[in-house]
Amino acid sequence: MNITPTDPVLIISDLHLGHRASRIRHPEELEWLFKPFRTVIFNGDTAEMRNPEDRPIGRKLAADVGRVCHHAGSKAIFISGNHDPTISSLDHLDLHGGALLVTHGDILFLGVAPWSRAAKPYRETHRQFLAQLGEDAYTDFEQRLLATKRTSITLQMYEPPLTRKHQNWGGLHTLIHQLWPPWRPLKILQAWWQTPALTADMTHLFRPKAGFTVIGHTHFPGIWRRGKRVVINTGSFLKYMAARGVIIEGNRLEVRFLKRCGNRFCLGRVDAVFRLPDENPAQPEGSQPVPE
Repeated sequence: MNITPTDPVLIISDLHLGHRASRIRHPEELEWLFKPFRTVIFNGDTAEMRNPEDRPIGRKLAADVGRVCHHAGSKAIFISGNHDPTISSLDHLDLHGGALLVTHGDILFLGVAPWSRAAKPYRETHRQFLAQLGEDAYTDFEQRLLATKRTSITLQMYEPPLTRKHQNWGGLHTLIHQLWPPWRPLKILQAWWQTPALTADMTHLFRPKAGFTVIGHTHFPGIWRRGKRVVINTGSFLKYMAARGVIIEGNRLEVRFLKRCGNRFCLGRVDAVFRLPDENPAQPEGSQPVPE
């Protein structure tokens, strides 16, 4: 997708605005976090928009966070995820001359979210959409992403509402709900284990010149090297999970912890620093860490 954000850029994901387990109570809590940046890229699952009951709330919260960006002097760019498949027509961004791929990560798994309680219908529906792709389209990145989005849109009715105020459970109840049924933690752990290799393989197939890929989706933050590629997962703003932000300024790529500072969110310590290639076309072997 040919979009050029204005530096400095912040990339975050999985805010899950409206979700009863989100650590963000009001979008205004993010304004201080946005202020240093000219562009904020929301890499999927910004707000809850799957269940029809959630959708009006999710749309309002997405509009609110866009307004907060504007007040902070930042431009908001939304990439769709499986919880907000209709928030934007964007499902990925190719940045820095192709050296950096940004996409939510729901393309990685058959069935979009194999840890979902609706995993079986997701898997069957996803297979149907993939089967409709011709031989050429099956290896086309945009078509594969479209099949993933169509799966999420088709199965929105399977998802229970997540924004009901009377279900604003306490911490222990929320944790138990997230880990139920008993097979779900195993599926989550399996997805966490598989994500770095799956992301590197996806990048090799669809964006072979990209040395960096930024995803979210699995809610497990981290930085992994797989061959000549760096995979960065920005985590999640849900309870019991941790969030990271990817900052791009010039050819410097920085990963920062994001934390709560009183009644707002702010940048935490630096997790890692990398240097993006200086010139186009970008080559993976040019993507090396910057010495501290």
